[in-house]
Amino acid sequence: MKAIELLDKLRAKAVFKIQDIERIGYCKGIYAKLILNRLKQRGLVKKIKRNAYTTKDSIFLIASNIVYPSYISFWSASYFLGYTEQILNTVQVATTRRAVPIKFEGYDIKFVSIKPVFGYKKIRTDEGDIFIAEDEKLLIDCFLRPKECGNFDEIIKIFENAKIDEDKVVKYLQITGNNNVIKRVGYLLETIKSVDISHNFILDKNYVVLNPFSKKWEKTYSKWRLKI
Repeated sequence: MKAIELLDKLRAKAVFKIQDIERIGYCKGIYAKLILNRLKQRGLVKKIKRNAYTTKDSIFLIASNIVYPSYISFWSASYFLGYTEQILNTVQVATTRRAVPIKFEGYDIKFVSIKPVFGYKKIRTDEGDIFIAEDEKLLIDCFLRPKECGNFDEIIKIFENAKIDEDKVVKYLQITGNNNVIKRVGYLLETIKSVDISHNFILDKNYVVLNPFSKKWEKTYSKWRLKI
């Protein structure tokens, strides 16, 4: 198979490995690497990291297809969905797998540990499928790893803009099972979205500060066991 014919088949993948070249091109080891090097020299293939290559341009597409399972979340998802005006050069990927950060074409691709991985959707584009948090899961991820969202104001923007299904956010909170996250998400849904999900949960008696970036608080709110 000619290199250009092989390239057409590789373009169907967001990210591919040398093993894909061997399988698709019916070739082995040294010859597969020779073809890959020729494609790279011609600027038709870009190296992401060791044994990970792409023909694509979308950083969100590439980042969400490097490891499986994974999806774009946190501040990066907020940017992609238009919930923040901040321009970011870090793409945050939620995954169960430990992975070393990658520098690729001016971006930092950061892998953030989340267990279990669920609550993400596939967005089809001309280049391929991007995997990104559903709005309901994004609200939860904000408080599972708040530092990945920048600051509390950015989290508020996500709550203000997110389009949620009440039953789905309840289900996702129940799966997550984190009392502190339930309290914070529940309170913000009530105050920002006028959605009361409190009857779905039995909370512990501990009080937690609403803003995870601050230790300051002025009053307590017993319904959600919060210091606000």
